[in-house]
Amino acid sequence: MKKVVITGGAGFIGSKITESLIEKGYSVTVLDIFPPKTEKPNLSFVKVDTSLEMDPKIFEGVYGVINLAGVNIGQRWNKKIKTSIKDSRINTTINLVSAISKTNVKPSTLISASAVGIYGDQKDVLLEEGSSYGRDFLAQVAKSWEEEASKARDLGTRVCLVRTAHVLGKGGILGALTPVFKKHLGGYFGNGKQYMPWVHWQDIVNIYVFLLEKDYARGSYNTGAGEPITQKKLFKTFAKVNKFWPVWMIPRPIAKIVLGEFGLSLFSSQKISSEKLISLGFSFKYTNVSEAIKNI
Repeated sequence: MKKVVITGGAGFIGSKITESLIEKGYSVTVLDIFPPKTEKPNLSFVKVDTSLEMDPKIFEGVYGVINLAGVNIGQRWNKKIKTSIKDSRINTTINLVSAISKTNVKPSTLISASAVGIYGDQKDVLLEEGSSYGRDFLAQVAKSWEEEASKARDLGTRVCLVRTAHVLGKGGILGALTPVFKKHLGGYFGNGKQYMPWVHWQDIVNIYVFLLEKDYARGSYNTGAGEPITQKKLFKTFAKVNKFWPVWMIPRPIAKIVLGEFGLSLFSSQKISSEKLISLGFSFKYTNVSEAIKNI
């Protein structure tokens, strides 16, 4: 039985990955400050503040490590929140790689989360994994996040970086949108022409498992499903499927007042290509956004 350790494993995606791995016959250890929501055979929990030093024994000889830890970015930012967003990702990854370096038998694989926000706002440019990075706050956080995870390569551990699109799921972006749209306050930001890559939660779970098991996979991978679509189309589809009132345009000044700097980040456009992942043999289950939302 192969053992996998998941940092931030008690969260929405971490819980789903845990369930998938256990069903496939893996043993899973969750590292988090909160315990998993369910008890399952072959599932263990270690209460750890991953932003602090971690015990190398946890990672000794394990098959793989999945690094998901990070504070939710979907909130109004201030200096304290921004520091927490950054440190919860980068410090965790620094401590993780440090712990791996102290093991006698290193994990064979590290699959570390990242985000499509690494590209910043690039309008209509089709973005592949080798495209230039942005210079805004989220882009710089993602860049540093990936750099720290990539240091595990020097230890002989295979590293894959999952540049996560906006996850559609009850614990993803749709979970945040639903109460807003129910109050008839939902809308797209600016003209809504910015591209907003999305992925169904089942597909992002499958991507992590796929990369864990494909020992020839290395480097960064975009995860947007289907053809690139605009934020306006995505949000209008969401409203139509759920029979909410029509969405309206949210001007930049209103977004800044209500959501601060986080609101301004929602005007960024990332038109990404996931061909690199597809060329490895991965197949998205959901490529039509309307069908994905109906399923959820």
